[in-house]
Amino acid sequence: MSDIIERLEDSLITTSARARDEHDAEVYAALLDASEEIQRLKDKCDKLATMLRRVFPEKFSGTYFICGEAGEKDSNGMPKNIFVAPAFGVDFSYEYVYNGKVSGPEW
Repeated sequence: MSDIIERLEDSLITTSARARDEHDAEVYAALLDASEEIQRLKDKCDKLATMLRRVFPEKFSGTYFICGEAGEKDSNGMPKNIFVAPAFGVDFSYEYVYNGKVSGPEW
């Protein structure tokens, strides 16, 4: 899917340069709109690819996932320890321990 998007972007760049050189403002404006739509589709494809890697980790390399938890849970329901496996089907995991810090956007 990403190769299709790349080809569309290349075609768009070439056509938009030609429209700009020929001072065709209407075509150039339409191409800018198309460029924004392509970027939106690219972002959506990236999100879907991430979802697929999480749903089917055995089909994709470089996928990790939370495979367990331990310890008491805090008021947000988060455990003190989580276990992360670097790939589907391995016989080990990494343990991550809550360090007391909470981060997030400043609302």
